[in-house]
Amino acid sequence: MKKIIKNSMMVIVLIIFCSFFLPWITVDSPIAGGFTKLLTGKRQAQISSISGFQVPILANSSESRFMISVIKIFNPTIKDADKKSFLIWGVPLFAVVLFFLWSFLGRNKWVNLGIAIVGITIFSFASFKIATTNLDKLVLKVNIAYGLWLILTGYLLIGLLCLVDFWELCRNERKK
Repeated sequence: MKKIIKNSMMVIVLIIFCSFFLPWITVDSPIAGGFTKLLTGKRQAQISSISGFQVPILANSSESRFMISVIKIFNPTIKDADKKSFLIWGVPLFAVVLFFLWSFLGRNKWVNLGIAIVGITIFSFASFKIATTNLDKLVLKVNIAYGLWLILTGYLLIGLLCLVDFWELCRNERKK
């Protein structure tokens, strides 16, 4: 069972790492879409598709006003969003850290429980924030893309795998 969990975790961490470079959000403009419909027949104009890797780059470039306005949709009270945006590069690295933590300390049931709680909490809080945020603003309409959902699902699966491992370790302790 441990080998299945280890292989599954490696695949999930790889998916999280690759998903960091896939589109996380797409930004449409309904206002520009009216003009676009006249010209192309499409209803909305897609302004941009943004991956997690691009967030700090865009937030610290000449297009920073656009990226910071997108960030403020999710957190209207954020200060210094351009500097804090670099923390997003920790998302795939954190999955790698969790994997190595589990690899070296995974025989301890409490480490498994801790990683399970962390993975499930990341998924739960992020999903709750997405679900409760009004992504349809007057000028910009933000759509969550598959890259972000793959990352969140990956963290959920890491949490569930560690929960299964925790359960297995507890069950084996009882047998002794």
